[in-house]
Amino acid sequence: MQAYRLAALAAGLTLPLAALPQPAHAQVDDAIVLEIMRQCARIDDASARLACYDNNVRSAGASPARNTVPGQIAAPQASSAAPAVRGFGSEDVRRSDRFDSTPAGQLDELTTRVTAVRMQQPGVYRLTLEDGAEWQFSESVPNSYRPPREGSVVTIDRAALGSFLMVFDNQMSVRVRRIR
Repeated sequence: MQAYRLAALAAGLTLPLAALPQPAHAQVDDAIVLEIMRQCARIDDASARLACYDNNVRSAGASPARNTVPGQIAAPQASSAAPAVRGFGSEDVRRSDRFDSTPAGQLDELTTRVTAVRMQQPGVYRLTLEDGAEWQFSESVPNSYRPPREGSVVTIDRAALGSFLMVFDNQMSVRVRRIR
């Protein structure tokens, strides 16, 4: 009986809401929307790119926002902080101003020499490469694994879901992440 009363009450509340006039949404040509999205996608800075998407979707009538003209692309704001980390795997370095992991370059693998090796904990090593980039093992390796030494050549490949695998001396691959 109690469930019947609640259902009747809910039905009674939704009928008046359905009778209220709904706002009319402007129809925008799909080609215009696609061009706006392409223009936004060209913005390198992730927060400026997101702002471009948000501002243009709002201006098309999705939700109330600033007064902008539909179809007009919002100008991205220039980022004051220049990215200090560049090169292969730089998108994996955590920074406070960037939360996405879009690949910065087109390289699928990097083969380079190790300039320094530090053991962080048993089975986990931090490597410094020729270009100054620092990579750390994401998982520990067994005692039988021979870690690279100074002067060793390693290959780092892109793996699934934005991760990286390092291969050294025909041993098993090790999941690594770029620190700096």
